[in-house]
Amino acid sequence: MVESFYQQAHRLRDGAVMVYRRGDTNQQVYQARLKIPGVTGYIIRSLKTRDLPTALNLAEDLFYELRAEQKLGVDVRIAGNLKFKDLWKRFYSAHETGLSVHRRRLHKFMSEKYFIPFFGEARVNDMPDAFVEQYWDWRINYHNPEKWEDDEDIPANAARVPAQKTLDMEAGMLRQIFRWGKRIGFVKREPWIKATKVKHTKGVERRPSFDEAEWKQIYTYLREWVKEGLVLTPEERGGRLHRSGPNAMHRYQRELLRNYLLFMANSGLRPNEARQLCWQDLRIEKDTENKPALVVEVAPTTKTGARTVVCREGTQAYLDRLKQLSRHIEPGDLVFCGYDGKPVENFNKTFASILSRLKLLDDRWGKRRTVYSLRHFYCTQCLLSGIPVHILAKNMGTSISYIEKHYSHVLTVMQAKELQTKKFKAKA
Repeated sequence: MVESFYQQAHRLRDGAVMVYRRGDTNQQVYQARLKIPGVTGYIIRSLKTRDLPTALNLAEDLFYELRAEQKLGVDVRIAGNLKFKDLWKRFYSAHETGLSVHRRRLHKFMSEKYFIPFFGEARVNDMPDAFVEQYWDWRINYHNPEKWEDDEDIPANAARVPAQKTLDMEAGMLRQIFRWGKRIGFVKREPWIKATKVKHTKGVERRPSFDEAEWKQIYTYLREWVKEGLVLTPEERGGRLHRSGPNAMHRYQRELLRNYLLFMANSGLRPNEARQLCWQDLRIEKDTENKPALVVEVAPTTKTGARTVVCREGTQAYLDRLKQLSRHIEPGDLVFCGYDGKPVENFNKTFASILSRLKLLDDRWGKRRTVYSLRHFYCTQCLLSGIPVHILAKNMGTSISYIEKHYSHVLTVMQAKELQTKKFKAKA
């Protein structure tokens, strides 16, 4: 059986190198089986030629190349054939336990959405810089309507042009993957990775948000939206209410989304912060005027770590409604969970559908609105209410400079009284 597999075998270097044709395939290209000192087992490579003299020379060259790479610390057993998709799996497996929940989700999303579709089948041992450069053009135009096929639709919550910060973050993640691969011995050479600069319009970079009239339009619509075919029945124990009747789960999800959006607009939390929120993270405290205030403890596993957030007045009412509807209200249960108690991965798709119906999906500058836009709405309303920037920045888990950069138009409106001057008197 062994002899039938190794056809036309030729041995070199006292048997350390064997050139042969496989007997179990019709392909006539030559293969090389190499035994490298210090490496367990054999290394098998296709020589991709049908010419015997060429195959013998290639096998000799390959043997010396592998010995040289071995001295550099490269894992010669897999380095030459390792594809990016396999490198990423090894990287993620090695780092999964050390990454926060937020970083794990980010790594998986970026890799499955962008990195693997582009780099997946490419070999990483000596990836050309020119090939990596092509990624940025592909990535920037990923949601460009002119680049898509006629039968494909751009996701409603997709950014048409990625932000520079997003591309820089992706470049950092790619560098991290390749540097780890080189350190471990899977990659011989780390490619040059630097994100292309995205051309954006000059001036203040405004975040897509809503004005008060638009927000009123949204919550008024949601109020009627959740009532479509609504059936509520009392639960036997505790007097709580739960969904029943046909499409009960669907109606529960509508009510969940409504209260989630109202909460987000009045808390300023990031979507991932709200996603990890448990009932035990909420409490009521008295303010200086002895009024009840909803306080939220953000989990340390979120983007900027643990912090205490004070929500706007009346926010508790939305959570009280959820408690009446949800079957998962133990201290360790998630606040915004599905019918089964598991976290909701993404509210953006349904929210985008609602905004489309209301013709509010894009703002006046053509920027797409998402759930994150409610955080920007919260910030704008707080600034217009006169909340000092430094207090707001601490409550939102961001910097003063960030607010001054992206909300300078709001700060200018706040100074309207000081900026107004008396009319110039015309000379007689």
